[in-house]
Amino acid sequence: MKLHHSHDENLSNLLSVSSFQESKAIRHIVILGCIVNALLMGLKLGVGYWGHSDALVADGFHSLNDFAADLLMLLFIGISFRQPDSRYSYGYGKYETFSTVLISIFLFFVCWHITHEAIESIKDYLSGEVLPQPDIWTVVVVVFSMCGKEFLYRFYRNGSRKTGITALFTNAWHHRSDALASVATLIGVSFSHFFGRSWRILDPCASLVLVIFIFYASLRMFIPAFLELMDRSLPNDMQQKASEVIASTKGVKALIELKSRRNGHFIVFDIVIAVEKKISVEEAQMIVGQVQDNLKKVFGDHIMIGVTTFPYSGYPESK
Repeated sequence: MKLHHSHDENLSNLLSVSSFQESKAIRHIVILGCIVNALLMGLKLGVGYWGHSDALVADGFHSLNDFAADLLMLLFIGISFRQPDSRYSYGYGKYETFSTVLISIFLFFVCWHITHEAIESIKDYLSGEVLPQPDIWTVVVVVFSMCGKEFLYRFYRNGSRKTGITALFTNAWHHRSDALASVATLIGVSFSHFFGRSWRILDPCASLVLVIFIFYASLRMFIPAFLELMDRSLPNDMQQKASEVIASTKGVKALIELKSRRNGHFIVFDIVIAVEKKISVEEAQMIVGQVQDNLKKVFGDHIMIGVTTFPYSGYPESK
């Protein structure tokens, strides 16, 4: 939704996805990506654990991050796209946001666990203990994983070219950066397996490198999702653009108040404007409708707008 893109950035890119056909195209591509990431995750965790490679286990949790991101994108297309109803008048977008926070917190604990295990292995090595030799299959799985990630890069890139959906292109580069990150794993397990006991410290050292990747990606998921749960306002440039659009709408005498926030894939605006005293209720509603239409032209259809009108009495423009 780069190494490291944030999940929020992917979802922001998907704001332009409004048709059923586009949503269906994303779903088909992401489902395959989800299956491949699940396979890679299972192989890395299983072979890494039984093959005595801390680095491969850490790489497996890195794939868990990717698998979770794909699941969240599928959730985004499904539950969070439900229309508002009597139970959730602002829609279901916060389900996706809350899931992102939970997964990020889980991955923070994973980082702590991997770091603890790696440090213990390094201490054992420095105290003279012989670390276990990683199995040859750990090397095979790392190479297989890198090939799988390169396949996903090309698959997502081609999907982006066919559909024009930028979120898929962003995910494509994320998969390629994962393949490059696995170079650390490959070095760790290869040297540890082929070059004797004196090189086996590289395996836990490689797992510490992977922790940086996992932690950074998790942090990039957590921060925007947490801020969204706290109803943080939109960035200043978006606020300023919205203010300009509203103030330039015919019939708006002054912008009294503008509040904004995100609700999942929706942008929410709460607006108070001043209109001419002498106009009818019908004319005021036409101005409100024009404000809503103008904002949708700039910010897309996934937007919720509440507009309150007041009679103009020389209000200064504000907020």
